Amino acid sequence: MKRISLLLLVVTATAISVTAQKRLSTQPSYVEWADNPTLHAVPPEYKNEHAFFILKEESLDYRVEDGYINVYSTSHWIVKVLDDIGIDNFNANGISVNRGTRVPSIKARTIRADGKVMDITRDMIKVTQDEYGRNKIIFAMEGVEKNAEIEVLVKQIRRGVFGSDVFQYQIPIQHARFEMSYPKDLVFEERSFNGFPDGHDTLIGNRRHIAITKSDIPGLKREAYSLYDLHRMRCEYRLARFVEPNQNDPKKLYTWEDFGKELYNDHIKISDQEKAVANKFLSDLGVAGEGASEADNIRKIENGIKNNIVLYPFVNYEEREQVYAYNDFRSVSTLAAGYDERKNVLDSIVSKKAASEEGYVKLFAACFAQAGVKFELGMTTNREEHGFDSKFENWGNMYNYVFYFPGTNKFLSPTDIYCRYPVVAQDVLGNKGVFSTIPPSGAITGSMSDIRTINPLPASESQNNTTAEISFTKDMEATAEVTYSWTGYNATDIRASISAWPRDKMKDLVKKLLPLADAQEDIVNYKILHETFDNAYTNKPLELTATIKTPQLTEQAGKDYLFKLGALIQDQAELYTEEDRKTPVDLGYPSMSVRRITVNIPKGYKIMNPNAIKMHADYVDEKMKPVLSFNADYSIVTDKKNGDKLIVTVTESYTQIHYSVADYQRFRKIFNTSADFNKVTLLLARKNGA
Repeated sequence: MKRISLLLLVVTATAISVTAQKRLSTQPSYVEWADNPTLHAVPPEYKNEHAFFILKEESLDYRVEDGYINVYSTSHWIVKVLDDIGIDNFNANGISVNRGTRVPSIKARTIRADGKVMDITRDMIKVTQDEYGRNKIIFAMEGVEKNAEIEVLVKQIRRGVFGSDVFQYQIPIQHARFEMSYPKDLVFEERSFNGFPDGHDTLIGNRRHIAITKSDIPGLKREAYSLYDLHRMRCEYRLARFVEPNQNDPKKLYTWEDFGKELYNDHIKISDQEKAVANKFLSDLGVAGEGASEADNIRKIENGIKNNIVLYPFVNYEEREQVYAYNDFRSVSTLAAGYDERKNVLDSIVSKKAASEEGYVKLFAACFAQAGVKFELGMTTNREEHGFDSKFENWGNMYNYVFYFPGTNKFLSPTDIYCRYPVVAQDVLGNKGVFSTIPPSGAITGSMSDIRTINPLPASESQNNTTAEISFTKDMEATAEVTYSWTGYNATDIRASISAWPRDKMKDLVKKLLPLADAQEDIVNYKILHETFDNAYTNKPLELTATIKTPQLTEQAGKDYLFKLGALIQDQAELYTEEDRKTPVDLGYPSMSVRRITVNIPKGYKIMNPNAIKMHADYVDEKMKPVLSFNADYSIVTDKKNGDKLIVTVTESYTQIHYSVADYQRFRKIFNTSADFNKVTLLLARKNGA
């Protein structure tokens, strides 16, 4: 699947009108590369854009060659830039290329506003790697200026019968076109999403065709708490059948049942030698046999693998060039005759302490099986990019591995090294996935797969809590004694940061976690507890306790003082904009927060506006159960000897992660109430006007 990085930003500005154009064309010509390109007019409705696509075209030509199905793809786009922001976005472009893909041709050029054409040269094309270990081709353009056009044509050759192409960005597309052609004995299915038209298989001569065109696709702006990529217009396609002569009802290919069988064959089925390797590894980890707690064994196996085996996008076990475990599970093994044997064998993984994702998952599955842990291995889509569709079997979207344990009804993310059971990666939460129901023994008694929902943990399992006590000096400068504690998903991200942060620069991270500290010098002392990942198994809170000088919280107002109480709950998201919501709301995970703040009121002072603290908003479901809520209240404890105390309690709860566009206003109300509290300022005045 191609991923073109367009580096589009959202900034409002007024575009400059088109000038100095030699020739104008209102309709694009569907040719791969015009010898004499013409400039295009700017439609009135696009004049305030930073840029817009004149043409976005994807073409696929499937061929059967040497017993393999190869696809020859052409990606062609033309964009007109209208202002400096548009120029910045398209000065450089990048294309990530999957392994096993050849790129025989890249052409790109700038057609300047005066009609001059500037082609990129070979030395302007660079190859690097992206975060997934794929090759990334980057190229810079020359002569990009206001009202210029950038044209790019990329040809690729790869194997594969699944795919997805996107046809919506933050800028509009004037004309979009998708087409695919393939031999008549192959039948592809296509499905479109988010308003892109559906295509239909048509037989013309000896080849079948699917063609889709759409004009005037609006730009889709990014919105807060939105899964942007998921809601863009796109089309997906898959090989569905192979039609043999005189065959009336060809069998459907690549079903989810087939997928379950593939999961078993590729990741669960192992040799006797590999079973012995797994048993030795389990013994070293102290994993007990029959009668042991299944949950304890799950924890020991996960911690043992994630702490001892390094996960790489690709692995070169013997330091040989281009020997990737990522490709077809190839590796060098003491059990294998040569490195081309199609296995990701476990002995090489354990001895080299390195594995690709596939090897990692295979080791997990072998350990669970040999330890007697009942499990199902599944895969699903990244919910931020593709929703799982049970009726459209696009295997190409299945990126994320998940283990399910029937005995505990919980899940585990094997390839997210920072997650610990039962916390799983956020990009699969709430999604459905396909799970292999074939046991390690291989005895198939019924279905080979099951589709189940990967349910997140309840909000109560992921808390972000604060306890703070505020005292004042004689000069009315505030000092805070604070403890922040995080559990569940909240703790996972912070433990990951602590784990990766340089030890000698830890105070830099602490400063980021303590928003009350304006500078590192304000942190008088701090202590971090329960930061190691094994604490996640008992959901022991990760805690950060600190003493912080916070003079910025008080401000003199004549004889009185203003105290910024709301700042103690950290900066809150604001959704004050009244624009119509276009996309649903999706949160990372369910969560809740409890903040208890004690303010030691200086002797001789009283709080004049305590009711400013009281705030309440909630959104309840049809059973009157709160789905979202924010509540802030207070009490004042009178103590003539030590001074009065203001005790504030603030609670927030977000029990679900998805909200429809129709629910947005109620969701927005809760968030904005929290943001309003963030601005609460109390007036401290002397008693009796003293």
